[in-house]
Amino acid sequence: MRTTNDQGVSYSTVSMGAVRFLFLSAVPAEQTLCHGDDTQGHGLEVADYPAQIRSLIKETFSVLTAEGFTDGVLMLNVFLADIGKRELFRQLLVESHPGKFHVATYIPQSPADGSVVALELFAVAGNKRSDVLFETILPGRAQIVQWSDVRWFFGGNFLPSELPIGAFARSLSVFQKMGDLLKTGGFSVDQLVRTWIFQGHLVLPEGDSQRYKELNRARTDFFYGKDFLKPYLPPEYTGAVYPASTGIGADDVDVVMSCCAISTKRKDVVAVPLENPQQTSAFDYGAVYSPQSPKFARAAAVAFDDSCLIFVSGTASITNSESRFIEDPEGQTNLTLDNIAALIDGKNLERHGIRGFACGLNNLESVRVYVKRPTEFERIRNVCRERLGDIPILYTIADVCRPELLVEIEGIAVSTK
Repeated sequence: MRTTNDQGVSYSTVSMGAVRFLFLSAVPAEQTLCHGDDTQGHGLEVADYPAQIRSLIKETFSVLTAEGFTDGVLMLNVFLADIGKRELFRQLLVESHPGKFHVATYIPQSPADGSVVALELFAVAGNKRSDVLFETILPGRAQIVQWSDVRWFFGGNFLPSELPIGAFARSLSVFQKMGDLLKTGGFSVDQLVRTWIFQGHLVLPEGDSQRYKELNRARTDFFYGKDFLKPYLPPEYTGAVYPASTGIGADDVDVVMSCCAISTKRKDVVAVPLENPQQTSAFDYGAVYSPQSPKFARAAAVAFDDSCLIFVSGTASITNSESRFIEDPEGQTNLTLDNIAALIDGKNLERHGIRGFACGLNNLESVRVYVKRPTEFERIRNVCRERLGDIPILYTIADVCRPELLVEIEGIAVSTK
């Protein structure tokens, strides 16, 4: 079921075995303004952050309550035009609904529609209360949820330690914090399925390098020697294995990350990275793009109990390893969606050892669209609306890893036999 209400909330619900998922994205129904403080020398109208945040929380929670997901939020992503309002959002959230959101990541990206705040969440509920078990590892930062004897780790808002300086050192610090918290929860780095990386000033130079390239260097060092998802790979799979990932720009100078991982003793669970037959794998990119190639898969699929959950990495207008449709936002958006369709197609799943699933763009339940230039937001949104219909889509303004790329799209798809 997919629903968009008149309060800025769009959501979908879908069943997968013993559980139901809810995917939701929301912006304030009204971009409320207030008068600036006259003591600052002006009486100009400015964005009323408290009013917009309260409205957003209220409307989101009303959907969670109505659909039966009040206690099941796994990840909450908050997008702020002013990251300095992070503590304001957290306080208003705790005041209104204490203890309801266990993992919240605050992302310094402006919503593309001009709102000062937007949110996106992923929630789960069992058909019976006993079908889903929750364990909080660190309130607001990480929790474990289990259903069908599969344990999932969801962690977010990983920030670097205070002392490291530079994109490489600060990124590596965040990866190390992520690894430490996975260990606290009884997981290991090689059980990662998906990571999200938001790097401030992504494409700016840093010394003789570039900040995105330094991020890739840190990821390569941290992932070195890891045998990702080895117990869950199909026997015939022989390719390189890395988690799915998005590495995208952010307005702040720093980096913030989130992740999910799986662990199970079940022998019938398949977790496998997906590569796109129309694209060169990111980890095989030439040195012209980055001396240490980006170590991520185009997507990651987890299948069990006649259901398949697919995490689609940040995807752009690239075939082979070349950018396409330069200075054409509609063309780039269409090719990006074509790439996603090829990636999650049932035949591509079968090539990677996951059989019996028909899957296409209609199976996407949640999509996030990163727009490079605000002036092209409407043009990009029109293409997405035409091709994706009424699924929850969140649009933000962000730098993409190559200067010529105008849009990047990620999402989550669910397919059942």
